[in-house]
Amino acid sequence: MTEYIRDRVFLFIFYIAAMVFITIFLYLEPSVRLRIGNLIYLHAVVLFLFLLYLLFDFLRCSRFLSGLVQAANALSGYRLTAMPAPKTAGQKKICRLLDKIERDNRQKVQDLQHSIEENKDFVMAWVHQVKTPIAAGKMLINHNEGQSQEQILDRLEDEFSKIDYFVEQALYYSRTDSFSNDYFISEYAFHDLVNPVLKKYAKLFIAKKISVALSDLDLQILTDKKWLEFIIDQLISNALKYTDVRGRVRISGRKYSSGNRLIIEDNGRGISPENIRRVFEKGFTGAIGRKARHSTGIGLYLAKTLALKLGHNISISSEEGKGTTVILDFPNNIDYTGVAREHSM
Repeated sequence: MTEYIRDRVFLFIFYIAAMVFITIFLYLEPSVRLRIGNLIYLHAVVLFLFLLYLLFDFLRCSRFLSGLVQAANALSGYRLTAMPAPKTAGQKKICRLLDKIERDNRQKVQDLQHSIEENKDFVMAWVHQVKTPIAAGKMLINHNEGQSQEQILDRLEDEFSKIDYFVEQALYYSRTDSFSNDYFISEYAFHDLVNPVLKKYAKLFIAKKISVALSDLDLQILTDKKWLEFIIDQLISNALKYTDVRGRVRISGRKYSSGNRLIIEDNGRGISPENIRRVFEKGFTGAIGRKARHSTGIGLYLAKTLALKLGHNISISSEEGKGTTVILDFPNNIDYTGVAREHSM
């Protein structure tokens, strides 16, 4: 009751002011000859009606608020159904707001659960992937008859390189949400970004006898070197993985009216039309990935996610059995302040 009276303090002030005004007006108006008894009677009737209104309003509000308290104490999945039926326009708006908050929270919980499941799947696939080179390394150590020390070290280096690749991929995956806190935009030529990745995979290029052709990589772009190198690493790694022995990879730069473009082409297995639209989806492995057991399907997802966060565009085209082309576009005049603000939200 005390809280109700406190909430209606302006209504009491208005009532008192109105009654004082009416009393003064009736007392001073010469055309109205109102006796004191009639004036008291008028005040008593108006006061009675005012108190009757307050009683009705108090019962209606207290019943609705009690219903809200009961709904708040109900189980989370039953709060909406336990809410009292609104009687006034204000109560209807409150109910609509609570309903919207409840639905938004439910959607957030579903998104969070979905994200947890995806992360769990990724971790499981990643663990299986990283176990393979570890097991191969152990076999090399335990069954090395007939191999020289140099051969064993060389093969162990290959297995360690695979582990390093998977660990780096997991590290970048874990940092995607905190991207805006960890990037530095500067000007680089394409060859500053491509050459370190080619050097990293030089041994694999030689082992598979895959030729690489480079052209027009002196074009300058604005980007973050670390993040873009990782993107290019994923793209070249995929090109190597899905290109057969004695295949070809071509990396070229191209300038167009509103920016620059880095093109990575291979003449590998290509991607089927039913899979091409989904290759950037998180966890999508496709038919080839399912054959290669325990594929995480995270490389192209990370490449796309990080490219967008840097303000770049990435697209892919492919013809099954003939090869794949990935294009990274670097538009001019990117507002990196806006990009950082957008991805920090």
